[in-house]
Amino acid sequence: MPNGIYAQPICDTPIAVIDFETTGLTPGTDRVVEVSVVRVDPGEEPRLVFDTLVNPQREVAATEIHGITDSQVADAPDFFDIAGELVAHLHGCAIAAYNVYFDMRFLKYEMEIAGVEHEPPYFCLMYLRPLLRMGSRCSLEEACAENNIPLTDSHRAADDALASGLLMKKYLATLQKRNITTFKDLATHGNYKFLQSFTSTPYPEPGVLGLNRCEQVVSRKGFVPEKQIDPEQRAIREYWDLLKTVLADLTITDEELKHVLSQRSQLGLPKEKIRVLHARAFVSIVAQFCRDEWLDDAEVQKLQRLRHCLAQLGWAPGD
Repeated sequence: MPNGIYAQPICDTPIAVIDFETTGLTPGTDRVVEVSVVRVDPGEEPRLVFDTLVNPQREVAATEIHGITDSQVADAPDFFDIAGELVAHLHGCAIAAYNVYFDMRFLKYEMEIAGVEHEPPYFCLMYLRPLLRMGSRCSLEEACAENNIPLTDSHRAADDALASGLLMKKYLATLQKRNITTFKDLATHGNYKFLQSFTSTPYPEPGVLGLNRCEQVVSRKGFVPEKQIDPEQRAIREYWDLLKTVLADLTITDEELKHVLSQRSQLGLPKEKIRVLHARAFVSIVAQFCRDEWLDDAEVQKLQRLRHCLAQLGWAPGD
């Protein structure tokens, strides 16, 4: 029999919306550089409860995406230091994120380094849209615009988490209207991987896991941007979000392909920049698969699908 939160009423369950900014796409090769948590507790408005930069113990990369520099994380805690504080805010919650498969892979990796091997239940807000027949999967910015939710600065973890928390609240209202009251009810409405996580239990209190609380945080809210984001940098961020969205399951529908090509045309990125972003996505997945020094047939097939997806979008390594 399933256990975890499977039979639990959704409306009575606290939800922790997380957002990570990272040095890239591959846990291990890449590390977390910022984490934020927004709680959506029953009957309450979404609220930011945790927000800090994280020292990745390596050179920061992908600054053009998230805007975080080496100097900003120099005095920030590393993930091991904040693991207990993070768990304290995730304790007892189902976890949600917009593209949850991305965030959960990094959460799992960083927690394992801290000595915690536990996978809590989680939602994917991107895939809740088609599951609840609210629209096709799209970027966080597009979902927010459609639902009149302000998103002032995407790729700043606190802003992305707060926007996702407001989306979560709207989705919870839709679940109630559809009479989907328990996690078991929701699990019967689709076959997405995240639905299987409902048989897991939430994180316990940090002390149970041998973790200590930590009050040291270095929030980016205290930093003043050195300059405004130039139009090309904003376009790069928007196209990267589109890539992460459509490549999440390594398939691109005709509708998604048409949408991405239309958006890319409006963004006006030169083909050389598009090649860099496509190459970065491909190299990141190759590095992830090669970490164990073993490349099996299933991984090769995924790489072939990834290359096909990138080729559909205009360029893939080898073209």
